[in-house]
Amino acid sequence: MQKTKTVCSLMLFFVMVILLTGCWDRGELEDKSYVIGLGLDRSKQEGKIKVTMLLANPEVGSMQGGGGSTEKPREIISFDANDFIAAKATANSVISRSISYDLLRIFVVSEEFARDPMFPSTFFEVLKDKEIRLNSYLAVSKEKAAQYFLKNKPRMETRPHKYFQFMVNHGIENGLIPDSTLFRYFQSAERGTDLFLAMYTTAIREKNPKIKREDEYMAGELNATGELDDTQFIGSAVFKNGVMIDKLTGQETRTINILDDTTNIKDILVNIPDPFSSSQKQFAARILKTQSNKVKMNLKGIRPKIYITIPLQFEIMSNPSRVNYRKEKNRQILRKHIADHIEQMNEDLLKKTQTKLKGVPYPLPLFAKKYFGTIQEYKKFNWGKSYLRADIHVKAEIDIVNYGKQTSRPKKVGE
Repeated sequence: MQKTKTVCSLMLFFVMVILLTGCWDRGELEDKSYVIGLGLDRSKQEGKIKVTMLLANPEVGSMQGGGGSTEKPREIISFDANDFIAAKATANSVISRSISYDLLRIFVVSEEFARDPMFPSTFFEVLKDKEIRLNSYLAVSKEKAAQYFLKNKPRMETRPHKYFQFMVNHGIENGLIPDSTLFRYFQSAERGTDLFLAMYTTAIREKNPKIKREDEYMAGELNATGELDDTQFIGSAVFKNGVMIDKLTGQETRTINILDDTTNIKDILVNIPDPFSSSQKQFAARILKTQSNKVKMNLKGIRPKIYITIPLQFEIMSNPSRVNYRKEKNRQILRKHIADHIEQMNEDLLKKTQTKLKGVPYPLPLFAKKYFGTIQEYKKFNWGKSYLRADIHVKAEIDIVNYGKQTSRPKKVGE
């Protein structure tokens, strides 16, 4: 009996010791400095890159830091390095806390560096760092990335991780920027059959920009005034085989996002020319994408044929011409006008991808694989060249679920 007691006591002692050892490698929040954004520029010195780190202070704005903290919410550091992985050790020569990429949310690459043929070989180093997650985003800045982070000073969100989280998520939901995760970038570069879209941003506004429709702008062209940050996210940078080749406006980016079923678009607000107005008025509408697109192909012959059907739901938000939408005739005119507008916009953009971009900026080639019995047959078909001479037909299936509040036209004097 005594022997059993002794054995049980020893076992209990060892269990308690093992539980206590679980805290040996714990790390305090204040011991680390988290990189939220990483900027990449071409270095003046050959064989090197310029790395810019946007470092967040986790204590500012948190319960641990308290509301009266006098510490800065962020730090920015730029220096030349061989790569951005070993750069963490270099940064610790001037940053007191341990550098971590655990919370890295966005890579900002200057347009100049993104167009460099050497960019893919440099950026593929991302896959070698275990701390970097592939759901981080890739953005292209009009100016140098170092200058972009310095000029980016949000007024509403002092915490940089929250700022980028809100800007990116809302931009993707509105369709004005693409869902440009690192996973999509590497997947597109590996396939080599389609183009990749990265979100386009800048912290420098153009002087006296032209006034356009609400979604036809590129980053920096929106003439917004008041007490606000100059940074804008709108439009996209087009990549082919990992290198930037062109840009798309917010409207073109939104059109591609509607074509791409893998993009998380919930509902978007747009302006459409009013078919009942002779003075170029436009009405506001909400587009709801609740179903996937239907794609059929006939890949035989010299000119392959691609048929894309886009089912969309619409809510009419305004009625500048005061038309009575209770009448079925007016509803039919409106549905046909919206369908024609959507079809023309898509066909014009897809024609541009064939003639100018020389590729399709979303994974359309995946639909073509099922028409071939083997991988060898698909490779022999050569999607890259066949797509350029394909006939593409787009059909919009429009369902107007809400015509908005109906108001009668005011009577004229004497009526």
